[in-house]
Amino acid sequence: MSPRHPTEKEITMDEIDGAAFFGAVLRAVACTRNHNEDRAEYAAGVLAPAGRIREFETEVAGRPLTRSDAEQVLSWLDTILRTKRTPDEEREHHTSYIARVSGLSLVRADVAA
Repeated sequence: MSPRHPTEKEITMDEIDGAAFFGAVLRAVACTRNHNEDRAEYAAGVLAPAGRIREFETEVAGRPLTRSDAEQVLSWLDTILRTKRTPDEEREHHTSYIARVSGLSLVRADVAA
C-alpha cells in the first residue's frame, strides 16, 4: 500500500469562519496607516492586492476556505502591510487577530517560538 497523501479536500478548513476571515483581513487593510508616500508603490502594493482580496472573497463565497486559499489571502495582506511600511509588531498583531476571530490556526516558520 502506498503512503497516503492528503488531498486538497482533506485539508479544507471547515472550521474557519470565512466572513470573519475576510472581514478581519479587509479591516487590517483599511485601518492600517500608510507610511509610504510613493504613489506608484501604493498603487501596485496596496490597491492592486486589496482588489484581488475582494475579488477572491467573491470567488470563494459559499465554499469553505482551503489552507491554500488562506495562505494566498495572507500573502496579499503581507504585501499590502509591507508596502505601507507597517512595523513588524503591528503586522503580527493583525495576523494574530485574523487567526483569533476566524478560527484559523497559523504556523509561522519565520517567527521564533
